[in-house]
This record gives sequence, C-alpha cells and structure tokens, in this order.
Amino acid sequence: MVRSMDKTVPELAEELDINKLRIYRYIKKNNIKPIRTDKNVQYFDKTSSDEILNHFKDVAGINISNDTENDTTSNTAENSLIELKDSIISRQDKEIEQLYRQVESLQSTIEQQNKQFDQQQQLELESIRTFKKNIMIDSEYHPDTESDTHDTSNDTKSDTIDTRGGIKKSGLFAWLKRSNK
Repeated sequence: MVRSMDKTVPELAEELDINKLRIYRYIKKNNIKPIRTDKNVQYFDKTSSDEILNHFKDVAGINISNDTENDTTSNTAENSLIELKDSIISRQDKEIEQLYRQVESLQSTIEQQNKQFDQQQQLELESIRTFKKNIMIDSEYHPDTESDTHDTSNDTKSDTIDTRGGIKKSGLFAWLKRSNK
C-alpha cells in the first residue's frame, strides 16, 4: 500500500533540482531511516521528506556550494580515474596487438622451417634411393663374389666341364644367372 505522501530519493532530487547522490549522502550522514523499502526503492514519510527538503532549501547558499565543490571534486577524481583506466586499457591493447603480431611472425617462421625440414627429408630420401639404385647397378656390372672371378684365359671355349661331371655353360647368360644368385 503506497501512501501519496511518501517520497523516494529520485523524487526529492527532482523537486530540489539537485543530484540524488547528495540526498543519499545527507540521509546516510544524518541516519534518516525510510519507512519502507520496496524493490530496493526507499520511501520516506512526510516528516523525513520535509526534513530533507528543508535542509537543502534553508542552507542552499552555503551547503549547496560546499556540496557542489564536493561533487565537482569527486567528479574530477572520477574523471581522472576513468582517464587513467582508459590510458591503461589503451596501452594494454597496444601491447596485445604487438604480441599478436609477434605470434603471427613466429607461426610464419615455424611454417617455413617445417617446409624446409620436409624438403630436406625428401632430398635425403631421394639420395638414399639413388644411392641404393647405384649400388645395385654397380653390383650388376662389377660383381664382387668369388664365384664370378675366373681365369679369362680359358674363356675361348664355349663350354667348360663342371666338377660334378656335367657341362657348365659360360657366356653372358650364365654370368647374369650367377650374378642374380
């Protein structure tokens, strides 16, 4: 049940045309209690409302200027803090941007190194394959086994006698067949 005589701080501030923070400070300083609070809105009865209104009307010349100075000082301090916070945020944003560019640069360097490492591995693999091919080709043309070394003075005959009694064929096909064993 709302009584028409009860007033809130915003209503009092509008009536006096002053900042409601000044009224809150006065209420706290003078320990004025609301008659009820509804959804975080404080309601003051006619007696409390009149006391608040009379205080600001009676001492308008002296206290209003003091309160205005306090408000101005607190606003200046708040503005200084806001500027300081903005400055810190701006500096941190610049540092974040710089760090972001450094991270991008490092990622690019890592990608380049990975590409170079892959190329190096591919070259080494190709070198190994080429080396193996060369060994195989070299071993086909220059067999190093004992069975392939023989006296060339007897190569004029097309057939030689095998130790088991059979005839051993000699020539290009026999040599290829022996080198594959």
